[in-house]
Amino acid sequence: MDRFNVVISRFNFKKAVAIYLLILILAGVFSAGFLAYMFRDKLTFLYEYHRISEKVEDNKNGLENMKPELADLADASPDMVDILILNGQNQILYSAKHSDLSQKGTVDLTPDTDRNPLFFTDRQNPEVHFRLMKGDKLTLSASMLGIENKVKQEYEDRYFYESGFAAQKVYLLSYIADRTDGQKVYIISDVQPVAGGEFYIKAVAAIAMLFFMLYWVLLALWVYARALGAKLNASMWGIVTLFTNLAGLFVFLLYRQGGRTCYKCGSLQNKSNVYCTFCGTKLGSVCNKCNTAAGEKDRYCKNCGSVLDEEKDQDE
Repeated sequence: MDRFNVVISRFNFKKAVAIYLLILILAGVFSAGFLAYMFRDKLTFLYEYHRISEKVEDNKNGLENMKPELADLADASPDMVDILILNGQNQILYSAKHSDLSQKGTVDLTPDTDRNPLFFTDRQNPEVHFRLMKGDKLTLSASMLGIENKVKQEYEDRYFYESGFAAQKVYLLSYIADRTDGQKVYIISDVQPVAGGEFYIKAVAAIAMLFFMLYWVLLALWVYARALGAKLNASMWGIVTLFTNLAGLFVFLLYRQGGRTCYKCGSLQNKSNVYCTFCGTKLGSVCNKCNTAAGEKDRYCKNCGSVLDEEKDQDE
């Protein structure tokens, strides 16, 4: 324990914190950049989707002039199956990728309200089902990243007993509605997992947890070192901070504010102490008449009113 105390008392916490913050920033920038690169197609799609959604809402000239941007959105991600523009009668006016879903000229969806209102079936293609992803909730979720099969598992749990179950196809469906003329845009995707995507996210999460643990332990060690230098119960303060973190730090700082520090040995003393109880160094002055402790800036005794620097004035 003595060797540990010697190491802690000599440890340069300022340099350690500077190095920690530098590595933390570099690791954060690298991790964010790496994930952004690995999931770039997903991020591009989400950005373009929300941008076009806002543009459609503000568009007063119909969806005809939006075709080039919808085509770009369809090419933004390999997960994209098709983007369709439909009129008020659900007739297909435009198909960005001319997929099989557009060949029959209409998309007439019927909800499966008895089982799950978020699942729809196309009457023209009864083997094709759609899981609605509401536009306001179309975010960077696990389903969008393709790191879990939540949508397909949800479908299988509800339809596994039907004949021809294995031949059924489930797509993600989001829509943008133009309320001026009843037209709407169907954005149909089949989310494919990014190779190693789940591992990358878990690895970054593990690195973040490691840095958090380092911060937690480093703070407890700093409090331990300060308590050790102040001749307090360093083990107690270190353990308290280790379990309570910032709350323990706050209590420790308040406790230190309630005393005075010996300028020679660094121990924490009561404010009323005239001499250090560890090294005997004089910490302040006392009244020559009543021996009451006085503050550094006091000129008169708070107990008897005598002049504290009387002897000095007489010498002068």
